[in-house]
Amino acid sequence: MAEERSSGGGIAGFVTGFAVGTLAGVILAMILAPQSGEDTRDLLVAKAREAGERARDTAGDANDLLARGRQIVADAKARIDGAIAEGKDAATRQRSTLENESNESES
Repeated sequence: MAEERSSGGGIAGFVTGFAVGTLAGVILAMILAPQSGEDTRDLLVAKAREAGERARDTAGDANDLLARGRQIVADAKARIDGAIAEGKDAATRQRSTLENESNESES
């Protein structure tokens, strides 16, 4: 029981403290704000719009980077597939050459 009092009631104490702190911050902000409530709301709306635009720009940049990354991977895969095909062709030609030489030496 003494532990509960010293810890402020755990989560309930934290939530209560957080709510009181938030309320105090809001009241102080309203008292100390250099502009009217309407001006403050307009400022908050403008800042929210700016944040939204930045988020959209960032998402657009991320999509561009993702598309570029996919293109790079596709190009690399095509080069690797081409190199594998060329390697198989070279191995087949070499095998044919060796088989022909082997057949000629047996004759």
